Amino acid sequence: MKVYLIRHGEVQNPDGINYGTLPGWHLSERGIYQISELGSKMKDDGLSAGVIIASPLERAQETASILSQALNSAIKNDDRLLEWKMGEWMGKPLKLFYETSGYYSELKTDGMEPLESLADRVITVIQDAVNSQMGDIIICSHREPMASALVKLQNLPWPEIHKIDMPMGSVWQLDYQDGVFQSATKIY
Repeated sequence: MKVYLIRHGEVQNPDGINYGTLPGWHLSERGIYQISELGSKMKDDGLSAGVIIASPLERAQETASILSQALNSAIKNDDRLLEWKMGEWMGKPLKLFYETSGYYSELKTDGMEPLESLADRVITVIQDAVNSQMGDIIICSHREPMASALVKLQNLPWPEIHKIDMPMGSVWQLDYQDGVFQSATKIY
């Protein structure tokens, strides 16, 4: 069984705001095009999914909708796929977060959701889907939730989260055999 982790497409964010779980952040025109192209490529490459399980945030919903049309897949929403809960950093400039939070230099997460609990909620969604034997599935969510799951599934040290290559619109394939995680590969 295959699980495809797909990060939502590019977001309209000209002011560089750390939008986190704030409502009202939609795909940009480029993001819509990006995901339309991804859906076509996946279809052309013979990839499919019986269901797309998506974060309820607008950018993930829009991504799931575009992919659903391309791949003829049903969409199921799951709150456990919400973006990382970043506390006081939401709504502030991304540049400020990058420069002063300590997350990138020392992996500080003070006042934010711990990475392990973030990983656990995403892995639980994945494992529930794998156990339900729905066939191949797509998880459509956000960078830190999915990157933290990749770190934990592969038993990597937490600082490796910054090395996970997961730009907007990217796809990681997780392979499962008999309900057990086997490997993770970035495919797009």
